[in-house]
Amino acid sequence: MKKLLFALGFVVLAAFAQAQMIEPVKWEFELKPLKGANQYEIVATASIDMGFKLYGVNMADGGPVKTSFNFETMENCKKFGKPVEVTPSKKMHDKLFDMEVTYFKDKATISHKVWVTEKPAKISGYIQWMSCNDEMCTPPTDEEFEFVIE
Repeated sequence: MKKLLFALGFVVLAAFAQAQMIEPVKWEFELKPLKGANQYEIVATASIDMGFKLYGVNMADGGPVKTSFNFETMENCKKFGKPVEVTPSKKMHDKLFDMEVTYFKDKATISHKVWVTEKPAKISGYIQWMSCNDEMCTPPTDEEFEFVIE
């Protein structure tokens, strides 16, 4: 009985902790066809809460988690190139990490190109990101996307 009560208490505590987590970055994903045969661009747009920074794509290792595209399923398609910061990032020396970082405020758009070799095609994956304000940082977080191209 004690084990059951302990487990139940743990579940309630975990649910409460989950409800208290903040989510300062909201993502929207779009698949845009490009000129040229079977080329597409995955466009990820982040809305960033006031006071928070979303870290950039092009940053040195050893500091905050940089924003990255990660592909899990690539059926009948291939990625090409690297992620592109459509919204230019800013640079600053971050006191918390004692290094130069790139970051976005308010809004960020990042894209990655893919080439479809045969239809139908399926692309799925996630963007991993981290954000901080002057008082705290979010843990690295994954935001999933999935597209089917008919």
